[in-house]
Amino acid sequence: MDKPTRCIDPCIKFCQECKYGWVHYPEWVETSEDLADVSFESGCMYGLENTEPTQKEIEEFEKSWKVNK
Repeated sequence: MDKPTRCIDPCIKFCQECKYGWVHYPEWVETSEDLADVSFESGCMYGLENTEPTQKEIEEFEKSWKVNK
């Protein structure tokens, strides 16, 4: 498997749904009900959550957002 060089979701950075993403919940979270009002940390195993989207990626995101609105 090749290491990605760009985030696959550079505008929203929804790491928790990405195959390269990770999520860290507080230690007190034990059940799905505990997730109702919790803050958690998430990121990318390759550090790509810190990359900035290109102008083209921003334009594509805005265009798709308007279509799906």
